[in-house]
Amino acid sequence: MHLKTSLTALVVSATTVASLAGVPSAASAAQVVPDGSSAASAAASCWEVKQVAPSSPDGLYWLLTPQLRTPTQAVDALPDGVRLRRAKDAQGSAWQEVRFSLRSLASWSWAFGAGHPLTGSSFDGVRFSGQTTLDFGTNDGGRQNFRRVWTNEYSGNGWVRGFNYNSAVQGTTDASSYLYSKGTGDATPFTQVYLRPRLRQADLSFAAVPDSGTAAVTALPVARSGSLAQPWGVTGTGAAGTGELATEVQAFAQIGNVMYVGGNFTTVRNQDGSQSVAQSYLAAFDVSTGAWISSFRPTFDNQVRALKALPDGRLAVGGDFTSVNGQRRTGLAVLDTAGTLSPSWSTVVENRGSSGKVSVRSLDVSDGRLYVGGSFTHLVKGTSSWFARNAGRITLSTGNGDGQWNPNLNGAVASLDVDDDGSRVYLAGYMTASGSTAVKNGVAISTAAGAPVTDPAWNPTFSTSGATYQQAVEQVGSKVWLGGSQHSMFSYDRSTLALQDTSITKSGGDLQAIGSNGRVVYGGCHCGDWVFEGTTSWDTWGVGQNPVPWRQAGKISLLGAWDAASGAFVSTFAPQWKSRGGYGVWAVEVASDGTLWAGGSIQTSVRENGSNQFSGGFARFAQRPSTSPAAPSGPAVSLEGSTATVSWSPSSTAGVRYEVLRDDRVVAVTSSTSVQVPGSDVDDRFFVRASDGQGNWSASTSVVRPTVSSTVLPAGATWAYWFDDANAVDPAWTSDGFDSSGWRRGAAPLGWGGSSIATDVDVPAGTRRAVTAYYRTGFDLADVDAFTRYVLTTRADDGVLVRVNGVEVARVNLPSGSLTSTTYATSAPSTTAATASPVRVDLPSSALRDGTNVVTAEVHSNYRSTPNASLDASVVASR
Repeated sequence: MHLKTSLTALVVSATTVASLAGVPSAASAAQVVPDGSSAASAAASCWEVKQVAPSSPDGLYWLLTPQLRTPTQAVDALPDGVRLRRAKDAQGSAWQEVRFSLRSLASWSWAFGAGHPLTGSSFDGVRFSGQTTLDFGTNDGGRQNFRRVWTNEYSGNGWVRGFNYNSAVQGTTDASSYLYSKGTGDATPFTQVYLRPRLRQADLSFAAVPDSGTAAVTALPVARSGSLAQPWGVTGTGAAGTGELATEVQAFAQIGNVMYVGGNFTTVRNQDGSQSVAQSYLAAFDVSTGAWISSFRPTFDNQVRALKALPDGRLAVGGDFTSVNGQRRTGLAVLDTAGTLSPSWSTVVENRGSSGKVSVRSLDVSDGRLYVGGSFTHLVKGTSSWFARNAGRITLSTGNGDGQWNPNLNGAVASLDVDDDGSRVYLAGYMTASGSTAVKNGVAISTAAGAPVTDPAWNPTFSTSGATYQQAVEQVGSKVWLGGSQHSMFSYDRSTLALQDTSITKSGGDLQAIGSNGRVVYGGCHCGDWVFEGTTSWDTWGVGQNPVPWRQAGKISLLGAWDAASGAFVSTFAPQWKSRGGYGVWAVEVASDGTLWAGGSIQTSVRENGSNQFSGGFARFAQRPSTSPAAPSGPAVSLEGSTATVSWSPSSTAGVRYEVLRDDRVVAVTSSTSVQVPGSDVDDRFFVRASDGQGNWSASTSVVRPTVSSTVLPAGATWAYWFDDANAVDPAWTSDGFDSSGWRRGAAPLGWGGSSIATDVDVPAGTRRAVTAYYRTGFDLADVDAFTRYVLTTRADDGVLVRVNGVEVARVNLPSGSLTSTTYATSAPSTTAATASPVRVDLPSSALRDGTNVVTAEVHSNYRSTPNASLDASVVASR
């Protein structure tokens, strides 16, 4: 018994039964026994398999629930809860049985170290109540040493994840040992995990499919967990120091095919370290490849903290600097794409307060203005200045500050974002007042003259009674996301600013950067353990307590992803990397090609192939495919007995698999363009859709209903044949009255050179082979009018001409006009290729008659020494 990915999907379906694809029709429900023996008879769980077929052995069975969408094979397991089978010695000769039952779980999660609450557990039958998946059982010594499971990761055991024993159980680092331990105890045993929900098909609700079919589905465009290959990165720390507010990378901006990277770095270097070039604070990289663009070489005297692409293709730069390219520029500069200062821009920021320190931490553009946030008091252009305390805006066409828009904030701005409709600006930071109006470190300011606080005012919720500063803000669709102190990542309704979605990280650090592609919101942090959804409190509880104040837990490491629409944490994005000082991610940008760029104090990352790489300052992550494939077309269904044959024309998207739905659920999955579905009847409704295996489905075909069919000439029938180079075929060989008793006979496929050939018609070695082989067979019809359609299916290997009752009905890979025994085929497909591309023709009713119908075929080779040739044919009647 082995743990497979499908098991995870199985448990998800058990805990959250959503309606994606309805209630089965009475006919289908009565016909199909959900024993899991095929996709068409998929069960809802392995438990159901045992209920309907108690003698079923352990093994692989087909499962289907609304969450799974497609029948999936999962490993059978034992009933009730989660079962662990743990090795008790290094040799793997003794094993322990552990079972535990989860109290509640919104959806399946492997984040056991987050402390999912339990109703109870047992160790070889010895029971314990309550506790959590972080640590359950007992830590008493003696024979109780093995009656403990704890799932925390710690340095003493090399940060290994597993179902650990207590400190008295020893292990080794030997590769052959079933007990791993880097230190003297707390062994991590080899463990098998079994999951078995109790679900029945009859209890599930599948969405009814309308005659128009199912709609296309696209996967959430979240980044892959493994990083892309990184040819260049940045290293070193500059004049701003080495703390968390001075990480190597703090800002990204894309212009064309260039990604600009700003921060506190001093050097760019290549992957293997063979090239290192002094380039401080701002550098440019190719968006597609990640290669350093060495021609972009501006100079700054201190760190860059904000970047923004301007509408005319220039780059706005904010930070702690006072000099750019040798000229005085305090906190703000505009560069052209060559890295030179824009000659038409001289506006800077100044701090005329007591500290005198200037810092621009955030920039945004809207309606022809550049919005600036940070720590300063004035916008300055030449001899003109405009009071703008910690936030202001500048008209791009003139470089003049807007003296009518001054939020007058009493604390620094860490982040700002202008609403998509341009009506207001969201700001996060250290402010408690906007002029005389009290605010709470997150504020919405109108873009109207006077910069009033919006009505309704934003009243953010904080996770702590301590420091409540906020570090990042971004409006995405109908929500505004705010992240900051004591590890909060909350969203608010864009219209009302009411709290919507809540997540807290423990034990980690502040949320400090937010970015999005519109459907996924990314939150950067200096967190490395768990994210808890459904709670607004950080102060009042600890990991491992039971009961818990949260709804769901997941794993997070420096950067997390949230579904922008639902607000749910997206656990499928789980990068593995390291950062200097654990300071984490301070900049997030999704490039135009969907690639996620994440920067901070990053040092290394794990690639998609599992290898570790240098990721100086930042890492890139490719977006998962999120485009639905093209839909199949032209579906047809014929019913013979209780077996439906469904066929269709392929999707134009390469590499897809097809799902056939009967009524409301998938009953077959294939890469071919036809499939047989047993247990069908004339009232069934069929649809076909394409899937790329990445969570993207095409729209399905519209409904197609079965036509009743009968195979009047089966494939593999017996044919009479003539294949003789020395003696010509009788000219009357296609006529009704021709006597073929002197011909040889055999079952189709007939021919030579292929493993599928049933009757070898080839001549002996050394004998000259004829160019053309001639074949005759027939079928009987009691009443031609009993069916409305007759379809003949054959193959062209190499060229074929088929007649029915002397009437030509198909000619493929042959010239027009009269044919002789020495006429060569115009093409030379292999038997495999010819079989894979069958010839299908509708037989005209005028060519058929009651009684015996004669089918004749002549197969021509493209050349005498062709290595293979074949013939088979069938005729299916339908109405």
